[in-house]
Amino acid sequence: MEELFNLMSKCVETIEKGIKEKAFPEVARIYIERLGRSVRETEGVLKLVLMENTIQTPISPSSRSAIYNLRRAYYAVLSRMEKEKGVDRTRSTELWRAAVNKLIEYINAEGISETPMKIVVTYDIEEEDGKKVLKLKKAAILYFELEGVKELTFE
Repeated sequence: MEELFNLMSKCVETIEKGIKEKAFPEVARIYIERLGRSVRETEGVLKLVLMENTIQTPISPSSRSAIYNLRRAYYAVLSRMEKEKGVDRTRSTELWRAAVNKLIEYINAEGISETPMKIVVTYDIEEEDGKKVLKLKKAAILYFELEGVKELTFE
């Protein structure tokens, strides 16, 4: 993977240098800029989904199903951490509920609740009042908008 990230970074550097030096024909510049943005975004998403200490959903058809999948994944991780590291289930569940309520409010406020999405949550195991707890740190929401409509006529 490291080699792939190096190639992506080199690609972006080459594109940015070429744009800065006006090395590309003007008619192609906008497409090359779009390619550079796409490579940067893809690199960021790859780094995100490959991070350690994450709980991830599959791509889900809406926020409701993404939250459902996240809940299932969270409790699977919590059960594993409870056995392996002695995490306090009760306190971790309280923290989970507060975090997921905040996540739902954010998704609704952004107006993406009916959009297909993947949620990636990072977490840490922290000490709190002498107990280990699973604490969510950050959520990244990858949402998918309609890019266009293709039609096929059957005749």
